Amino acid sequence: MLRSVLQLVPATPNQAENLTILQSLPSEKLPALDPFLLLHHIGPEEFPPGNQGLPFGPHPHRGFETVTLVLAGEVMHQDSRGNKGTVGAGGVQWMTAARGIIHSENTTREFRREGGTLELLQLWVNLPAARKMEQPSYQNLPAEALPTMELDGGWCLLTAIAGHWEGVRGPVRSLLPGLRLALVRLAALGTYAVEVSSEHTILLYVVRGQVSVNGTVVPAQTQVQLSSVGTGLHLRAETESLVLLASAPPLNEPVVQQGPYVMNTTSQIMEAMRDYQMGRMGVYIEE
Repeated sequence: MLRSVLQLVPATPNQAENLTILQSLPSEKLPALDPFLLLHHIGPEEFPPGNQGLPFGPHPHRGFETVTLVLAGEVMHQDSRGNKGTVGAGGVQWMTAARGIIHSENTTREFRREGGTLELLQLWVNLPAARKMEQPSYQNLPAEALPTMELDGGWCLLTAIAGHWEGVRGPVRSLLPGLRLALVRLAALGTYAVEVSSEHTILLYVVRGQVSVNGTVVPAQTQVQLSSVGTGLHLRAETESLVLLASAPPLNEPVVQQGPYVMNTTSQIMEAMRDYQMGRMGVYIEE
């Protein structure tokens, strides 16, 4: 049985300094999608030579994982646990904030000097209460580290990032049990069909193109909210398209969020703030 489409949620623009960020989650139409917390889409945007890069200087996180998928350009990560890395187009930066970390994300010095095209997605994935205070970690995965499969006679390319897809496991190690995440590229008229457990929440965002999702046509920069009844998901591209697809069992736990912290109680949020102020999330040293 195919899952029914409950609603389409167009991403709305927000400004961060001179950068436009498209946000579909959370939104007025879709305030929550347990266990997925936030989805941002930046670009594609042309940065001129001598640009200032991204306005994401050092800041703390606790209680969840951040996933940055670079579609064009390159992004550099640095954090208070000594991790540093750069990925280009097709790569992924996966940071498990867990008990606490301070990090920054920016374009490289070369990109800021020479300019270029940048496009990226950032997804926040909640962690279960039992794992929120585990040690933080960082995974830097260039495009060549992510397995890509040809499906539908080559009309569909699926890049497995986390979890099992078509018998292939994505290389990411997540603290969220059961998480699956992939990018699906479809040529015009290309199709992709998959079964997803009715116990899983589905996150589906059409990055570009136009895709029929279980019979409903979805334009670019739009998130789809699907029913939890049924297991079938069928995609058919009306034009050349790119889709972010993820699924995971909901946590069904209280969520208390304040800025960069996502915990289960207000007291835990206050504790996170104190720990950051007291230097318990490590020391960030700009390089």
